[in-house]
Amino acid sequence: MLTEYATTYHPHPLQKEKNFKPADNAQGSGEPLSDKTTNRVDYIKHPLDRPYVHQHEGYKRPPGEFDHLTSYTKDYPMKRSDPAKAVKIEGAKMTQGKFDGEPTYTSDYRKWDLGKPKRYGPEAAWQPPRDKFEGQSTFARDYRPFNEPRREAIRPNEAGRMSDAPFDSTTGYRVDYVRHPMAPKFMKEREKYKPAGVPMDGTTTFMRDFRGQMGERTKSFKPDNQVQGSGEPLDDLTTFKNDYRRWPAERPYHHLPDAYKKPDGDIDLNTTHNLTYKPQPLQPHVAIKPKSAHGDPGAFNGVTNYSTDYRPWEIDRVHPKTRPGYQPNTAPFEGISTHAAHFGPKPLNPTASFRPGHGQVGSDAPFDDATMYRLEYTPKRVGPCPAAILDTGNATYRFIELDPRGHKLYQPVYTSVTELSTGGPTARNALQTSHLEPLAVA
Repeated sequence: MLTEYATTYHPHPLQKEKNFKPADNAQGSGEPLSDKTTNRVDYIKHPLDRPYVHQHEGYKRPPGEFDHLTSYTKDYPMKRSDPAKAVKIEGAKMTQGKFDGEPTYTSDYRKWDLGKPKRYGPEAAWQPPRDKFEGQSTFARDYRPFNEPRREAIRPNEAGRMSDAPFDSTTGYRVDYVRHPMAPKFMKEREKYKPAGVPMDGTTTFMRDFRGQMGERTKSFKPDNQVQGSGEPLDDLTTFKNDYRRWPAERPYHHLPDAYKKPDGDIDLNTTHNLTYKPQPLQPHVAIKPKSAHGDPGAFNGVTNYSTDYRPWEIDRVHPKTRPGYQPNTAPFEGISTHAAHFGPKPLNPTASFRPGHGQVGSDAPFDDATMYRLEYTPKRVGPCPAAILDTGNATYRFIELDPRGHKLYQPVYTSVTELSTGGPTARNALQTSHLEPLAVA
């Protein structure tokens, strides 16, 4: 079980490092909790007045009585009439003959005995036609266009029918409603904006109440991040470099194949498919469709039941009936409506804005650049590192002992322990129980 690693690297005793983290204990004062806040101290309740509400004037009924008579009530009076009598048929007229339930479809289209249809098969041998090809299909030969005139529409003309009588623009509104002058609209006076006479104070409650707390800066328990190394040169010799060394090697043998040689003679391109399956003469397929027989259609008859039954009739236009005693207005048309005459444009004044101006509000007082950082954090003198002045006349630490790992332990000079110079267990207990942090140097 003896190896180079076990003989070179010996195990060293290790000790558990001491935790420098402070205890998580709650730090509080014995004073009772105060419910006073900056809002409760600075903002005091003031009496508020009820906002002004404009009271509208009450409704006043106009003098006189209301006339419920309208043009509709005057022109269309109520008339009484007898209710309509029911027209009852005395009896349906029935025929005396016997009912025959055979419809026209059954009597006209009867079932005929058809023989076995003749089968049209291909001829024994196909022969090409001897006639000259005309280049015309059966559709173009059988269905030829006929120049027929367009059928006239029987529907009456929908053109508007105008009247020669002058336009009567008299309405009940123009006759019954008299134009009255309109009273001016009541305008409420608005109160003018009054700026405050006190200058703007830019001091906030936070700036006035919170001016920083007096106290010492918390010390860090984190050890110094110093590199601990030895002055010996680095030994780059490893077990891999010592055991695995470079040995001379030869190139492996590689076999070269022979060069390609073309065989003698010509290649035969005949295959079993070309020799077995040879092209055979084929005949075109013969259509089994029966011959189409087309007869002479004769003259075209354009008469339909619609053109014979529905004929145009002369229809006179129904003229409107005028009520008795009506006389048209002889005054010329003014060309203006009642809406345009009554509701005309009125002069409007723009509403004044209550928004303050965008001007910059400045102060004549000098700028106060005093901040909490400048008031609370004063520059402190930073002394030299204690590890840099060890073993000198200005050192504040003295050497105690050397631990098994090779670290030097130092103790402050003003520590009053009598057994530190002996280097025994009592010194280690004094280091652990001391409230001052010892200095460890590699």
